Amino acid sequence: MVAKILASFGLLICLALALHMCLGQRQQLKLEQLASRVMAWFVSVTSRPFDRRERRLAAHQAAMDAIKRAQRSSHTEPAPLDGSWEGNVYRPKRFEQPPQKPH
Repeated sequence: MVAKILASFGLLICLALALHMCLGQRQQLKLEQLASRVMAWFVSVTSRPFDRRERRLAAHQAAMDAIKRAQRSSHTEPAPLDGSWEGNVYRPKRFEQPPQKPH
C-alpha cells in the first residue's frame, strides 16, 4: 500500500517535470511564480498556529530571566571548591557515591 502511494507520487513528480520541460520559458516562469506563491501560502497557513505572539514573548522573557540570573551569579562569590581535578576535569566530592553491592 505504502509502496504504491510512493510510486504514485514519484510518477506524478516525473509527469510534472516533463510538462515543465515542454513549456516555453515564459510559461515556465509563470508556473514557478505560481508554485512559489502557493508554497509561501502553505507555509504561512501551517506555521500560524505555532507562531503565536504569546509564545514568542514568553520565550523572550525566559531568555531575559536566564541572562539576569547568570549576571547575578557572576557577581557573587564563587562556591569553595571541594573536589579534585583530573586533568581538565573537576570532580566534586558531593557527587561521589559509595560503591554498590553486586547482586
